[in-house]
Amino acid sequence: MLLRINKIAIICFCFLNSSAISAQSDNSWWKSIFRTNCDTTQNESININNEDSILNNTLIIEIEQDSSAFIKTLPALPIKDGNGSVIIHMDSALTEIDLKAFSETHSLKGYRVQIHFGNLESARAVRAKCRKRLVGRSVYLESIAPNYSVVVGDFRNRWEAESALPRLKKLYPSALIIPTDIELPKL
Repeated sequence: MLLRINKIAIICFCFLNSSAISAQSDNSWWKSIFRTNCDTTQNESININNEDSILNNTLIIEIEQDSSAFIKTLPALPIKDGNGSVIIHMDSALTEIDLKAFSETHSLKGYRVQIHFGNLESARAVRAKCRKRLVGRSVYLESIAPNYSVVVGDFRNRWEAESALPRLKKLYPSALIIPTDIELPKL
């Protein structure tokens, strides 16, 4: 039994070793699959100094001299320093897009206090009452389909929102703090 295992091991070793040796050659069978008649990877060198060659040194020199007649060099353009003017002609639609990009308000991550959540009519009524009660605060109506929420304030951190929450809870018991995008403070 041991003798049989040794023979199988030797045969397997020879088989595996022979494939590794044949993988080292340039004439592998798989390379011929990808080669075509006009393969550019096959390079043939032409010996120019050969006496029997069609090309000789005098012919090459003549070609080099003739080709130099076709090459014209142009002088470099002069460098001018100074002021100039540029006139830009563009469509009015592009101007509108450019103006909208600068006029859009950019937001900041922050907190607001939500005081109401319900349908559109009730949210509008709560927002109107809240604007009368809280004159110095920003009050927003936000759509969260299919409902609407009324939120108050633009707090940059949770601590500011927590300090405003007790006063708002007295007026609106269901008030809670929500993280959201807030408007940038006015400078």
